[in-house]
Amino acid sequence: MRVLIASLSLLLLAACGFQPMYAPAGGGNAIGPVSIVEIEGKAGHVLRTELTRLLAVENDGSPPMELEITLSESVSNLGIRVDESATRAELRLTANYVLTPPTTSQGRVMRGSVITTVNYDIPTAAFGEIAAQDDARERAAETMAQRFRAELAMRVAQARAQSAAR
Repeated sequence: MRVLIASLSLLLLAACGFQPMYAPAGGGNAIGPVSIVEIEGKAGHVLRTELTRLLAVENDGSPPMELEITLSESVSNLGIRVDESATRAELRLTANYVLTPPTTSQGRVMRGSVITTVNYDIPTAAFGEIAAQDDARERAAETMAQRFRAELAMRVAQARAQSAAR
């Protein structure tokens, strides 16, 4: 009985026109190969390393798109003690990007930004704040890499849909 219900539901799902959210309908890569330009700073290094790891599965041997990222960082103190020293802080990473298609394609240049915010405790130890801020910076960059992958997949899917509609 369960097999019958499962196969019937799969049949109905296939008949409704279900297709992957970002990947092309016939299969293939959601984004395609991407070459990431060097990004300045420690957060930039972590972001580039993580993005390279995440996007490695998209490499199919075709000419890569070029991704150029500019990072900016701001730190805001949140919890303030009576002596006006901070107990918590918020680190905000903002990445503005330009995705340039390979010269062999007719694609458009895509621009956008991705923002990631992380909070961290400021310990009372002398160098604790530096270590806590470095850890927060790395966490923000790793989270940003995941968001970048989703953002690029969405933008490339939108571009494919627009070019297919023409």
